[in-house]
Amino acid sequence: MDRLAKLLADLDDEQKQAVTHGEGPLLVVAGAGSGKTRVLTYRIAWLLGKGLAQPHEVLAVTFTNKAAREMAERVEKLVGGSLRGGFVGTFHRFALQLLRNHPAEAGLPPRFAIADEDEQRTLIERVLKRLDVPSSRMSPRAARSRISAAKNAMATPEQLAARARGGDERLIAELYEAYQGELRTAAAVDFDDMLLGAVGLLEREKGLRKGLASRFRWILVDEYQDTNLAQAQLVWLLGGKQPNLTAVGDEDQSIYRWRGAEIENILNFEATYPGSRVVTLGRNYRSAEPILQAAAAVIAHNARRRPKKLSSEVGQGAPVAVYLAADEGDEARFVADEIERLRGTVSLGEIAVLFRVNAQSRSFEAELVRRTVPYAVVAGTRFWERKEVRDALAYLRLLVVPDDVLAFRRAVHVPARGIGQVAMEHLEAAAVAWEVSLPEAARRLPERLTPRARLALGEFFRLLGELQTLAGSAPAVEVVRQLLERSGLAAQYATEDEEDRARRANLDQLVAAAAEAVERGLDLTGFLDEVALLTDADARREGEAVQLSTLHAAKGLEFDVVFLVGMEDGLLPLRREGNGEADEEEERRLAYVGMTRARRRLFLTLARVRRVNGQLLSGRPSPFLLEVPREVVEERTAFAGRDAFRTHLPRPSRPAPGPSADTRIGRQQRTPHPDGWRPGLKVRHATFGSGVILQVQGTDAQTRLVVFFDRAGRKTLIPSLAKLERV
Repeated sequence: MDRLAKLLADLDDEQKQAVTHGEGPLLVVAGAGSGKTRVLTYRIAWLLGKGLAQPHEVLAVTFTNKAAREMAERVEKLVGGSLRGGFVGTFHRFALQLLRNHPAEAGLPPRFAIADEDEQRTLIERVLKRLDVPSSRMSPRAARSRISAAKNAMATPEQLAARARGGDERLIAELYEAYQGELRTAAAVDFDDMLLGAVGLLEREKGLRKGLASRFRWILVDEYQDTNLAQAQLVWLLGGKQPNLTAVGDEDQSIYRWRGAEIENILNFEATYPGSRVVTLGRNYRSAEPILQAAAAVIAHNARRRPKKLSSEVGQGAPVAVYLAADEGDEARFVADEIERLRGTVSLGEIAVLFRVNAQSRSFEAELVRRTVPYAVVAGTRFWERKEVRDALAYLRLLVVPDDVLAFRRAVHVPARGIGQVAMEHLEAAAVAWEVSLPEAARRLPERLTPRARLALGEFFRLLGELQTLAGSAPAVEVVRQLLERSGLAAQYATEDEEDRARRANLDQLVAAAAEAVERGLDLTGFLDEVALLTDADARREGEAVQLSTLHAAKGLEFDVVFLVGMEDGLLPLRREGNGEADEEEERRLAYVGMTRARRRLFLTLARVRRVNGQLLSGRPSPFLLEVPREVVEERTAFAGRDAFRTHLPRPSRPAPGPSADTRIGRQQRTPHPDGWRPGLKVRHATFGSGVILQVQGTDAQTRLVVFFDRAGRKTLIPSLAKLERV
């Protein structure tokens, strides 16, 4: 069998159609787990093997350097040779290479710099300061996000100003123009400018455009659903209306709208490239059939998509498990219980806990640390190591140990209060001269400090003193709440920028953690000690570890077992003011992506109540959860007394068999208690009100009931003393 025949023998019928497509535009709609990477690499190998393309005529672009490296390596292995002269890389790498080769034509100096994220932020801070824009109106992060969004939409500062309808939009246009001026002065471009510069260059220089088009006769684009306007325009400029273009993607997995991705690029592919061929890959090689059916039922409710049916090549497997927890702590315990049960048969590295927002990781991190289960945070920072959390903890440490030098060095700079490098040098010198700690030297307000720095330090220590007084009488949760409000730590993330919202949510989770510590009888010192243990290096293990990840960061990954947690309305989908149908559809796509990361087992969890900013709030099932067909569900664990949940959560078509029957709230006992107490029984208490039994521990005089009350939360009671009334 020759090389080409062997190549095609590895493909199913739909993959073969895509790989062997001749000239002209081709859209490969690659559903989750259907082998899109194989199609891309095999198509390049087939084109080279048939002699239709030479290596230098191939332009293949994707979104990550890792994906590009893997693509090139697989192609070279398939063809048994090098792709020398061709291009396999990211959009940004291609654009940068183009600008480096033609800086003068692009209006750039010969050695222009690339401004990284920190440098971009510094430039924007300078612009905000120069234009006298207070951070309460526009933070540097929000400004950078809004400017990036304008660039992704290919809008110039002038165009933004012309269509501005309010003060905020006019301000963004002004900041955008001033920021571009700073970049020009610094002879630099940012990442968005690379794409815009390449598009502008090709639009102006028709000779260059024609030369590149004749060289790169075969264009292949991975993850086409994630392209923004500039990237799609770059592809069109290189190929024209009838290019030899292969675009591979899936609108059902378009989840980066907030980053500028335009789902219309893939939905309108046939209109953009008339006469294009569409091949749909319908065989899933990743997930068991129940997982696939559940995910398909959810995504089918989106209107803006091509109808498609995926069939599993893996075959039947375990049904999808749905678990209703009492609260986020119970949710974390259930997940940890299941992980420990699966640990003997599934590698820890093949288990993932996926959530909508980073702040949700805290309860799972804490539970896994307590059980010494290794874990890793995928493409993210551990909760207790996130900047905004560490900033707040630095303040709290100073309340307990006023001379904590490391905490002082961090806290004194956030929010910014005019204590710069020169002021810090004066303080360090004073501490050495007076032989005192750095915080003590600062409290003495050395005369060499400027009046502004002295005033700022005075206000800083005044705040610490007031909070120390509060800490002497109030619980830790109130101290944390007051700290975040009065210090300005929370206010600096008060915008609607995506990253600011995430940081604000993390601070809310810090309040929740303090509230839980108070419930366990800890004071502020005890709380900080507990946190110090949770951030100990022992929690970071080498080798196999459970993967904790946001849904966005999990894109492109797959695991044997997936726990998709927080399936509540308001969390998934995430509800925000002004959300519309497009936002709802993107949230549903996020749920679909999360579900289809699972190969063998999928668990969907939600909480009856969840702590938000220290308060217990009732949750409702996610509408996405309600769209999962009951035929593929093994467990629907709604506990008795929750009529609303019984109504919203469809009843299972059959009882959970075997060991799974034990995976109930609070690990319910299957043997009835002699006094009639049982998990799920509704009760009423004179003080705590209505509740439901989660656990029954012991018998006779040793009986203890773990009860979750609507008003009072979780309580452990002795039934003979509590005088519980059965409802």
